[in-house]
Amino acid sequence: MKNNILLSLFLLFALRAVEAQQMDLNQCIRYALDNNLAITNKNLEESLNNELYMQTKRNFLPQIYGGSSANKQYGRSIDPTTNSFVNHDFFSMNFYVDTQLELFRGFSRINSMKFQKLNLLIGLEESKQKKMEIAFEVMNHYYDLLYFTRLHEIVQEQLRLTILNTEKIKTMIGLGLKSESDLLEMKAQQATETHNLLLAENQYDLAAISLKSLMNWPLSKELNPVDESMENTIAIQPSADRVYEAALLHMPSVWKAELDVEAAGKQLAIAKGNLAPTLTLGGGIYTNFADSRKEESHNGLAEQTIPFMEQWSQNLAQSVYLNLQIPIFNRWYGNSQLKQAKWRKTMAENRQEEEQQKLYRLVNEDVQQLNSLQKELDLLETKKEATQEAFLIAEKKLDQGLISIIEFYTAKNQLAQAETEWIRTLLQLKIKEKTIRIYLGEELF
Repeated sequence: MKNNILLSLFLLFALRAVEAQQMDLNQCIRYALDNNLAITNKNLEESLNNELYMQTKRNFLPQIYGGSSANKQYGRSIDPTTNSFVNHDFFSMNFYVDTQLELFRGFSRINSMKFQKLNLLIGLEESKQKKMEIAFEVMNHYYDLLYFTRLHEIVQEQLRLTILNTEKIKTMIGLGLKSESDLLEMKAQQATETHNLLLAENQYDLAAISLKSLMNWPLSKELNPVDESMENTIAIQPSADRVYEAALLHMPSVWKAELDVEAAGKQLAIAKGNLAPTLTLGGGIYTNFADSRKEESHNGLAEQTIPFMEQWSQNLAQSVYLNLQIPIFNRWYGNSQLKQAKWRKTMAENRQEEEQQKLYRLVNEDVQQLNSLQKELDLLETKKEATQEAFLIAEKKLDQGLISIIEFYTAKNQLAQAETEWIRTLLQLKIKEKTIRIYLGEELF
């Protein structure tokens, strides 16, 4: 019965592996970037920033607007067509088209356009930064899934060996070479490793759910990482200073901080420009109509209202003007905006320096961890090879009855632990290596 359960576990995991779609790290990252909602929102923000930038260009065009009004006057009032008093009710209409072109306002429009251009560039760097963050998250979850895949294989192999050795012990008991207590030890170990296999499958499932959720991959659809090469080598031996200098040239967080300083400078220039006089050129066309304006009829016996189109042309007027507006007192609003802009610029400069310090610290930590993991992996590989040889010797001694079951399983568990530590360290090394390559400017996705 127990063997049937174990066979079912093996077949279930194998069937899932066959049905699952295999994807390498780059494919997982690209899928996540194409389907992640945060990236979709960043793309919308780029469109929004671009529209704001285009509008600052359009602000250099003149404004043109028209209007009309209709009035019903009662009692004594002024006739708008003659500017004379009348003592009867009348109906009037006014029409106008005006245009204004701002000639000068302390270069505020130019600085606003440059500010929005910087905002557009900042948005692009934020989008790159978000993509990089998601890529790092996918990479970590991907290698977690790959680790638990290998862990499952190790536990599965350990269980397979235990089942084979259990059968050997049964045969040796029949020959009088082993006792029943040895068989009980084997069965206890088999139960323990069956439990470990279930735990490994649960860890694999949780890691798969985390990766699928990050990628926005359907949770009901299987996904397996491509089996990567497990060579104990790294192709780069970087110095922290060289990596930092390269990272300064292209890391989005650094560029964003630099653009923030430039944008704060433009905000300061805008605040200064708002304190300057404003010079505007304008012009307009106006006309009106009133039913109080009369003329004699053709027979000369009565008066009639002058027709609408005739009044339209007779009352037509044009104007051109220059308007100079000098700010004298606005409750210190302009000075307050100027102070705030200066403080924002100082804060942006501090954030830029802070971002550079943060990057320098991260680069040094990652380079140090890369070198440390490489040394640790070399030692673990030596340990793995030694425990592999020790296990093979212990297996032969068990067949010859020279060691106990407990001693055999001690060697077997040490081998499993050494293989697990080696795989974990190797995958951590791969993560650090790819991180350093990104710092150096390589596009890994």
